[in-house]
Amino acid sequence: MAVVPGIFYSDASVSNESHAFIFVTLNGQQQHYYRFNVDQFSYAKANEEYYIQVGNNRFTKHGVSLDLYPQSNDDADLILRGNLTFTNPSPWPVSLFQLGAMGPVGWMPGLECTHGILSFDHELSGNLSLATSITSTRSSSSSTSDATTSSLPLEISMDGGRGYTEKDFGRSFPSLWVWIQTNSFRENPGTSLFVSLARIPTPFFGLEFPGFTAAIWHRGELIPFATWSGAAFDDIRISKEEVYIAMRSARRRGKRSKNYRVEISVDRRNVPEVLLYAPVNFTKMEPFVWEALRATVHLRLFDDNGNIIIDDMGDYAGLEVHGNVQYLVDNLCGKKTANKLVCL
Repeated sequence: MAVVPGIFYSDASVSNESHAFIFVTLNGQQQHYYRFNVDQFSYAKANEEYYIQVGNNRFTKHGVSLDLYPQSNDDADLILRGNLTFTNPSPWPVSLFQLGAMGPVGWMPGLECTHGILSFDHELSGNLSLATSITSTRSSSSSTSDATTSSLPLEISMDGGRGYTEKDFGRSFPSLWVWIQTNSFRENPGTSLFVSLARIPTPFFGLEFPGFTAAIWHRGELIPFATWSGAAFDDIRISKEEVYIAMRSARRRGKRSKNYRVEISVDRRNVPEVLLYAPVNFTKMEPFVWEALRATVHLRLFDDNGNIIIDDMGDYAGLEVHGNVQYLVDNLCGKKTANKLVCL
């Protein structure tokens, strides 16, 4: 299950579609999109502890409280209520010069969006109640009316589950990207993988470049692989059956320095996808991004001597492959088609 709160501000000169929202994805197959007025959205100030409030729904680093039921203008039929508590969160550290997942690139002007990891992995406790809202039409000789009922609720205990929290904010999504995430590894509970690749435009004479940020959280250690950290790709292949990525971290010398190589293979075969809402031309939110939440990832992490640190399968993986991602493949360093200034 994925639960995403947010707010969309449209260009007031061409659209009045500004609204807050929450969307819920179940089993990687069903999406439910709930709309709220802008004034029903609030968030933490710079000097406050993180929270987002949308209507009666509250999201904090300590947990979530949900009270969702569909209204007439919602693209949803799910009634979702409950409270979850998060323990032992593992955020990507943020400092003045290292803006978490974005690193120093986060300060670059003109970025379409900025990404952050609030928790690679945390433990869950609490309960959720799920039911389906059912609308039926009643007609009489003088009028027609709709009556709303619901199915019997399904009560689910989330005790012992694991969660992950990330955020995005900005003016639009990139024109193309690949996103991978899972913290459901069979032999390594608590280990988490995050990968994001995209075409990044700049405000400088229309220049653009392929960029990536990725990390593995394993046994309390953060292992970054990113453009800004000096990491590089050995290989990247993207097809309808598989996404394959091989990367190596920046070479560092010294007794305490650690160097890594990672191989990531995502099986896309027979994986259900759901169409998610996303911003379109600053005018409205529309469903146009396909996302899977039930892909399978084979992760292999090696140390500098080629010894295997992790060789594991991650289930319930999130996967998005959007736009002309051949651009990313063509920009592998060493290829004739690669960007001469910045390549993967």
